[in-house]
Amino acid sequence: MARRTRSPRYVTTLMMALIGVMLIAAFMAEDAAAKGDVTWADLPKGLMLRYLLAMAIGGALAGWLLSGMFGRRGVGGFMLGFLGSVIATLVAGLFGSAAGLLPDLLRDGWSSADLIPVLYGLAVLPLAFAGQPLLFVGWLVLMLLTHLWARRIRGV
Repeated sequence: MARRTRSPRYVTTLMMALIGVMLIAAFMAEDAAAKGDVTWADLPKGLMLRYLLAMAIGGALAGWLLSGMFGRRGVGGFMLGFLGSVIATLVAGLFGSAAGLLPDLLRDGWSSADLIPVLYGLAVLPLAFAGQPLLFVGWLVLMLLTHLWARRIRGV
């Protein structure tokens, strides 16, 4: 049986889902550590799981939509890949925030005030980098690997 070939879309979808989960988990850990007196038993595990899943979905959707920006040849291709990385990270936060709020929106209905936390999703993932330069470096490495893996699959 022949091995199934992966597409650049598959690569960016998978990697952006992983990156979305990684960044929201770092943001949650930083938030929990900032409270200081919070123990693991005090944390709302259901809500945390919902947002981890939502950011995975948001990241996957962003990766799927922006897969054409990854894996191109040359300096221009790397610049396009970096731009795609930034946009995909922001869009992943937006989609993830909307997906995380979806159960509440379905239960309570939509109001204009709900737009604020959805739009805040644009900033949530980059805020995870605040004060964590190693996390930013990790993000850069993962985005570079995503670009190189997509490039390898494209065969360019």
